[in-house]
Amino acid sequence: MERPGDLLALAEETFPRLYGERIEPILKTCEVERLAAIQTFWQRAGLGAIATLGAVGITRLLTLQFDLALFAGLTVGLAAGAWAIAPARAVAVVAKRQALKAIAEAINCTYELDSFAPDAIEQFTHWQLVPTGDRATFQDRFAGAHHGCNFCFFDGHVQKKVRSRRSTRWETLFRGQMICIDFPKRFNGTTVIHRDAGMLNFMQAWGTSLQRVGLGDSRLEKAFEVYASDQVEARVLIHPVFMERLLELEAQFRGKQLRCIFTAGRLLVAVEGGDRFELGSMFKSLLDEARVQAILKDVSEIVKLIDAVLTAERGALPQ
Repeated sequence: MERPGDLLALAEETFPRLYGERIEPILKTCEVERLAAIQTFWQRAGLGAIATLGAVGITRLLTLQFDLALFAGLTVGLAAGAWAIAPARAVAVVAKRQALKAIAEAINCTYELDSFAPDAIEQFTHWQLVPTGDRATFQDRFAGAHHGCNFCFFDGHVQKKVRSRRSTRWETLFRGQMICIDFPKRFNGTTVIHRDAGMLNFMQAWGTSLQRVGLGDSRLEKAFEVYASDQVEARVLIHPVFMERLLELEAQFRGKQLRCIFTAGRLLVAVEGGDRFELGSMFKSLLDEARVQAILKDVSEIVKLIDAVLTAERGALPQ
Protein backbone atom coordinates (compact mmCIF):
# COMPACT_ATOMS: atom_id res chain seq x y z
CA MET A 1 0.00 0.00 0.00
CA GLU A 2 1.05 3.62 -0.44
CA ARG A 3 2.29 5.48 2.57
CA PRO A 4 -0.08 8.15 3.87
CA GLY A 5 1.23 11.62 3.11
CA ASP A 6 -0.01 12.92 6.45
CA LEU A 7 0.67 11.25 9.80
CA LEU A 8 -2.88 12.09 10.82
CA ALA A 9 -4.35 10.45 7.70
CA LEU A 10 -4.83 7.06 9.35
CA ALA A 11 -8.59 7.44 9.44
CA GLU A 12 -11.02 4.58 9.90
CA GLU A 13 -10.90 3.68 6.21
CA THR A 14 -7.06 3.82 6.06
CA PHE A 15 -6.10 1.92 9.19
CA PRO A 16 -7.57 -1.48 8.16
CA ARG A 17 -5.38 -1.45 5.04
CA LEU A 18 -2.29 -0.54 7.04
CA TYR A 19 -3.04 -3.22 9.59
CA GLY A 20 -4.04 -5.92 7.11
CA GLU A 21 -1.17 -5.42 4.66
CA ARG A 22 1.75 -4.47 6.90
CA ILE A 23 1.13 -5.40 10.52
CA GLU A 24 -1.14 -8.45 10.64
CA PRO A 25 1.20 -10.76 8.62
CA ILE A 26 3.98 -10.06 11.12
CA LEU A 27 1.74 -10.62 14.11
CA LYS A 28 0.34 -13.86 12.67
CA THR A 29 3.83 -15.34 12.49
CA CYS A 30 4.62 -14.11 15.99
CA GLU A 31 1.31 -15.44 17.29
CA VAL A 32 2.30 -18.99 16.36
CA GLU A 33 5.57 -18.50 18.23
CA ARG A 34 3.74 -16.91 21.17
CA LEU A 35 1.42 -19.91 21.56
CA ALA A 36 4.40 -22.27 21.58
CA ALA A 37 6.21 -20.07 24.10
CA ILE A 38 3.20 -19.95 26.44
CA GLN A 39 2.87 -23.73 26.26
CA THR A 40 6.54 -23.97 27.22
CA PHE A 41 5.90 -21.50 30.03
CA TRP A 42 3.22 -23.67 31.66
CA GLN A 43 5.37 -26.77 31.33
CA ARG A 44 8.35 -25.05 32.90
CA ALA A 45 6.16 -23.39 35.52
CA GLY A 46 4.98 -26.83 36.66
CA LEU A 47 8.54 -28.10 36.92
CA GLY A 48 9.50 -24.90 38.71
CA ALA A 49 6.72 -25.35 41.27
CA ILE A 50 7.94 -28.88 42.00
CA ALA A 51 11.52 -27.64 42.35
CA THR A 52 10.43 -24.83 44.67
CA LEU A 53 8.50 -27.15 46.98
CA GLY A 54 11.41 -29.58 46.92
CA ALA A 55 13.86 -26.84 47.91
CA VAL A 56 11.65 -25.83 50.82
CA GLY A 57 11.21 -29.41 52.04
CA ILE A 58 14.84 -30.47 51.70
CA THR A 59 16.19 -27.31 53.33
CA ARG A 60 13.72 -27.69 56.20
CA LEU A 61 14.78 -31.29 56.79
CA LEU A 62 18.51 -30.54 56.65
CA THR A 63 18.59 -27.32 58.68
CA LEU A 64 15.40 -27.46 60.78
CA GLN A 65 15.09 -23.71 60.11
CA PHE A 66 11.81 -22.56 58.62
CA ASP A 67 13.10 -19.09 57.62
CA LEU A 68 16.03 -20.58 55.74
CA ALA A 69 13.69 -23.03 54.00
CA LEU A 70 11.47 -20.15 52.86
CA PHE A 71 14.51 -18.27 51.55
CA ALA A 72 15.63 -21.33 49.59
CA GLY A 73 12.15 -21.74 48.14
CA LEU A 74 11.98 -18.07 47.16
CA THR A 75 15.36 -18.24 45.46
CA VAL A 76 14.49 -21.35 43.48
CA GLY A 77 11.03 -19.99 42.67
CA LEU A 78 12.38 -16.74 41.23
CA ALA A 79 14.93 -18.59 39.15
CA ALA A 80 12.28 -21.01 37.90
CA GLY A 81 9.96 -18.13 37.02
CA ALA A 82 12.65 -16.42 34.95
CA TRP A 83 13.41 -19.70 33.19
CA ALA A 84 9.72 -20.30 32.45
CA ILE A 85 8.97 -16.87 31.02
CA ALA A 86 12.18 -16.57 28.96
CA PRO A 87 10.71 -17.97 25.69
CA ALA A 88 7.71 -15.64 25.88
CA ARG A 89 9.96 -12.64 26.54
CA ALA A 90 12.03 -13.53 23.48
CA VAL A 91 8.90 -13.67 21.31
CA ALA A 92 7.74 -10.34 22.74
CA VAL A 93 10.98 -8.62 21.72
CA VAL A 94 10.84 -9.99 18.18
CA ALA A 95 7.15 -9.14 17.74
CA LYS A 96 7.59 -5.64 19.10
CA ARG A 97 10.65 -4.85 16.99
CA GLN A 98 9.06 -6.06 13.75
CA ALA A 99 5.58 -4.63 14.34
CA LEU A 100 6.76 -1.19 15.47
CA LYS A 101 9.22 -0.99 12.60
CA ALA A 102 6.38 -1.75 10.17
CA ILE A 103 4.18 0.88 11.83
CA ALA A 104 6.99 3.44 11.62
CA GLU A 105 7.65 2.73 7.95
CA ALA A 106 3.96 3.03 7.13
CA ILE A 107 3.87 6.57 8.53
CA ASN A 108 7.25 7.64 7.08
CA CYS A 109 9.14 7.26 10.36
CA THR A 110 12.10 5.20 11.50
CA TYR A 111 12.11 3.00 14.60
CA GLU A 112 14.92 1.78 16.85
CA LEU A 113 14.30 -0.52 19.80
CA ASP A 114 17.51 0.33 21.65
CA SER A 115 21.24 0.97 21.11
CA PHE A 116 20.69 4.56 19.95
CA ALA A 117 22.09 7.85 21.18
CA PRO A 118 19.22 9.81 22.80
CA ASP A 119 18.55 13.12 21.06
CA ALA A 120 19.24 16.42 22.86
CA ILE A 121 19.94 14.67 26.16
CA GLU A 122 22.30 17.47 27.24
CA GLN A 123 19.51 20.02 26.79
CA PHE A 124 17.02 17.84 28.63
CA THR A 125 19.32 17.68 31.66
CA HIS A 126 20.64 21.27 31.35
CA TRP A 127 17.13 22.68 31.58
CA GLN A 128 16.19 20.16 34.30
CA LEU A 129 13.45 18.58 32.24
CA VAL A 130 15.06 15.25 33.06
CA PRO A 131 17.34 14.75 36.10
CA THR A 132 20.93 13.55 35.88
CA GLY A 133 21.40 10.14 37.48
CA ASP A 134 24.01 7.43 37.85
CA ARG A 135 22.65 5.40 34.96
CA ALA A 136 20.10 5.86 32.19
CA THR A 137 18.50 3.58 29.60
CA PHE A 138 16.52 4.56 26.52
CA GLN A 139 14.38 2.56 24.11
CA ASP A 140 11.66 2.77 21.45
CA ARG A 141 12.86 5.73 19.39
CA PHE A 142 10.58 6.96 16.61
CA ALA A 143 11.90 9.67 14.30
CA GLY A 144 10.37 11.42 11.32
CA ALA A 145 9.26 14.74 9.86
CA HIS A 146 5.97 16.61 9.70
CA HIS A 147 5.39 19.84 7.76
CA GLY A 148 9.11 20.64 7.69
CA CYS A 149 9.69 19.80 11.37
CA ASN A 150 11.97 16.93 12.30
CA PHE A 151 10.84 15.11 15.41
CA CYS A 152 11.73 12.11 17.54
CA PHE A 153 10.46 10.61 20.76
CA PHE A 154 11.54 7.75 22.97
CA ASP A 155 11.18 6.19 26.42
CA GLY A 156 13.74 7.07 29.08
CA HIS A 157 14.57 5.66 32.51
CA VAL A 158 17.01 7.54 34.76
CA GLN A 159 18.16 6.08 38.10
CA LYS A 160 20.54 6.90 40.93
CA LYS A 161 22.40 4.49 43.18
CA VAL A 162 21.39 4.64 46.84
CA ARG A 163 23.73 2.99 49.33
CA SER A 164 22.99 2.00 52.90
CA ARG A 165 24.90 -0.01 55.47
CA ARG A 166 23.31 -3.27 54.42
CA SER A 167 22.52 -2.90 50.74
CA THR A 168 22.65 -0.92 47.53
CA ARG A 169 19.56 -0.17 45.48
CA TRP A 170 18.64 1.78 42.38
CA GLU A 171 16.08 4.56 42.80
CA THR A 172 14.11 5.85 39.81
CA LEU A 173 14.48 9.59 39.21
CA PHE A 174 12.61 9.70 35.91
CA ARG A 175 10.65 7.22 33.84
CA GLY A 176 8.60 8.39 30.92
CA GLN A 177 8.67 9.87 27.45
CA MET A 178 11.08 12.41 25.97
CA ILE A 179 10.09 14.34 22.83
CA CYS A 180 12.33 16.51 20.66
CA ILE A 181 10.90 18.67 17.84
CA ASP A 182 13.04 20.89 15.59
CA PHE A 183 11.28 23.80 13.91
CA PRO A 184 12.37 25.58 10.71
CA LYS A 185 13.32 28.81 12.55
CA ARG A 186 15.00 29.67 15.81
CA PHE A 187 12.91 31.18 18.58
CA ASN A 188 13.86 34.65 19.78
CA GLY A 189 13.96 33.65 23.43
CA THR A 190 13.47 30.78 25.86
CA THR A 191 10.03 29.74 27.12
CA VAL A 192 9.66 27.13 29.84
CA ILE A 193 6.40 25.38 30.76
CA HIS A 194 5.98 23.19 33.85
CA ARG A 195 3.09 21.67 35.65
CA ASP A 196 2.30 23.99 38.56
CA ALA A 197 3.68 21.64 41.24
CA GLY A 198 6.93 21.02 39.38
CA MET A 199 8.26 24.57 38.94
CA LEU A 200 10.00 25.32 42.27
CA ASN A 201 13.30 23.53 41.68
CA PHE A 202 13.55 24.88 38.18
CA MET A 203 13.08 28.49 39.21
CA GLN A 204 15.76 28.19 41.90
CA ALA A 205 18.27 27.63 39.12
CA TRP A 206 16.93 29.80 36.29
CA GLY A 207 14.65 32.39 37.88
CA THR A 208 17.12 35.25 37.44
CA SER A 209 16.88 35.19 33.63
CA LEU A 210 13.20 34.32 33.06
CA GLN A 211 10.01 36.09 34.02
CA ARG A 212 6.55 34.74 34.82
CA VAL A 213 4.05 34.74 31.94
CA GLY A 214 0.31 34.94 32.62
CA LEU A 215 -1.94 32.60 30.67
CA GLY A 216 -5.20 34.52 30.85
CA ASP A 217 -7.23 31.36 31.53
CA SER A 218 -7.92 30.39 35.14
CA ARG A 219 -7.99 26.66 34.38
CA LEU A 220 -4.68 26.76 32.54
CA GLU A 221 -3.20 29.04 35.22
CA LYS A 222 -3.92 26.33 37.80
CA ALA A 223 -2.40 23.64 35.59
CA PHE A 224 0.81 25.32 34.39
CA GLU A 225 3.59 27.70 35.32
CA VAL A 226 5.20 29.52 32.38
CA TYR A 227 8.41 31.55 32.45
CA ALA A 228 10.11 33.20 29.48
CA SER A 229 12.88 35.56 28.42
CA ASP A 230 10.74 37.06 25.64
CA GLN A 231 7.24 37.86 26.85
CA VAL A 232 5.86 38.74 23.40
CA GLU A 233 7.02 35.52 21.77
CA ALA A 234 5.92 33.42 24.74
CA ARG A 235 2.36 34.74 24.56
CA VAL A 236 2.20 33.70 20.92
CA LEU A 237 3.61 30.22 21.48
CA ILE A 238 1.54 29.32 24.54
CA HIS A 239 -1.87 30.03 23.05
CA PRO A 240 -4.79 28.01 24.52
CA VAL A 241 -4.85 25.42 21.72
CA PHE A 242 -1.21 24.51 22.34
CA MET A 243 -1.73 24.30 26.10
CA GLU A 244 -4.75 22.06 25.57
CA ARG A 245 -2.58 19.85 23.35
CA LEU A 246 -0.14 19.49 26.23
CA LEU A 247 -2.92 18.32 28.52
CA GLU A 248 -4.18 15.88 25.88
CA LEU A 249 -0.66 14.53 25.36
CA GLU A 250 -0.23 14.00 29.09
CA ALA A 251 -3.57 12.21 29.29
CA GLN A 252 -2.81 10.01 26.27
CA PHE A 253 0.54 8.97 27.75
CA ARG A 254 -1.09 8.52 31.17
CA GLY A 255 1.69 10.66 32.54
CA LYS A 256 2.22 13.41 35.07
CA GLN A 257 4.44 16.41 35.75
CA LEU A 258 4.71 17.34 32.08
CA ARG A 259 7.32 20.00 31.39
CA CYS A 260 8.69 21.49 28.20
CA ILE A 261 10.86 24.26 26.80
CA PHE A 262 11.09 26.29 23.60
CA THR A 263 14.72 27.18 22.94
CA ALA A 264 16.93 27.72 19.88
CA GLY A 265 14.37 26.48 17.37
CA ARG A 266 13.59 23.34 19.34
CA LEU A 267 10.74 22.17 21.56
CA LEU A 268 11.66 19.62 24.22
CA VAL A 269 8.95 17.80 26.18
CA ALA A 270 9.29 15.36 29.09
CA VAL A 271 6.34 13.44 30.54
CA GLU A 272 6.70 11.21 33.59
CA GLY A 273 4.83 7.93 33.36
CA GLY A 274 5.19 4.29 32.42
CA ASP A 275 6.51 2.60 29.31
CA ARG A 276 4.69 3.34 26.06
CA PHE A 277 4.84 1.75 22.62
CA GLU A 278 4.35 -1.78 23.99
CA LEU A 279 2.28 -4.51 22.33
CA GLY A 280 0.98 -5.73 25.66
CA SER A 281 0.73 -9.05 27.48
CA MET A 282 2.10 -12.23 25.91
CA PHE A 283 -0.73 -14.14 27.62
CA LYS A 284 -3.23 -12.64 25.19
CA SER A 285 -3.46 -12.97 21.42
CA LEU A 286 -1.23 -10.63 19.42
CA LEU A 287 -3.92 -10.42 16.74
CA ASP A 288 -5.65 -7.43 18.29
CA GLU A 289 -5.92 -4.22 16.26
CA ALA A 290 -6.34 -2.19 19.46
CA ARG A 291 -2.67 -2.82 20.35
CA VAL A 292 -1.54 -1.10 17.15
CA GLN A 293 -4.14 1.67 17.33
CA ALA A 294 -2.89 2.68 20.78
CA ILE A 295 0.62 3.20 19.42
CA LEU A 296 -0.67 5.23 16.46
CA LYS A 297 -2.69 7.36 18.87
CA ASP A 298 0.50 8.19 20.78
CA VAL A 299 2.15 9.31 17.55
CA SER A 300 -0.84 11.41 16.50
CA GLU A 301 -0.85 13.38 19.77
CA ILE A 302 2.76 14.43 19.14
CA VAL A 303 1.89 15.46 15.59
CA LYS A 304 -1.00 17.58 16.89
CA LEU A 305 1.46 19.32 19.20
CA ILE A 306 3.66 20.21 16.21
CA ASP A 307 0.65 21.57 14.32
CA ALA A 308 -0.35 23.75 17.27
CA VAL A 309 3.09 25.39 17.36
CA LEU A 310 3.25 25.86 13.59
CA THR A 311 -0.18 27.49 13.57
CA ALA A 312 0.99 30.15 16.01
CA GLU A 313 4.39 30.56 14.38
CA ARG A 314 3.07 31.10 10.88
CA GLY A 315 0.25 33.31 12.04
CA ALA A 316 2.03 35.72 14.36
CA LEU A 317 5.80 35.30 14.45
CA PRO A 318 8.13 36.88 11.87
CA GLN A 319 9.47 34.41 9.30
